[in-house]
Amino acid sequence: MTEIVVKIPKELEEDFKKIDPLFLELAVQRLIKEKLEEFVKVERILAKSKLTEKEALELGRKVNKSLAKRYEIITKS
Repeated sequence: MTEIVVKIPKELEEDFKKIDPLFLELAVQRLIKEKLEEFVKVERILAKSKLTEKEALELGRKVNKSLAKRYEIITKS
């Protein structure tokens, strides 16, 4: 198995010391596996996309604006 070294911010260090190292190891392995699966799915989607990076960014901005307007209306109701 490959080993990964992770730097933990000082503010989290005490919390990490309180948790069983085996539990942390299993939790981190699970998180890494889940994130890698997400990345693989995104890569598959991107491989099929015909949008350029510029077009995708513009589409993302439009979606974000639209969602912001929608939530603004909902929160005002």
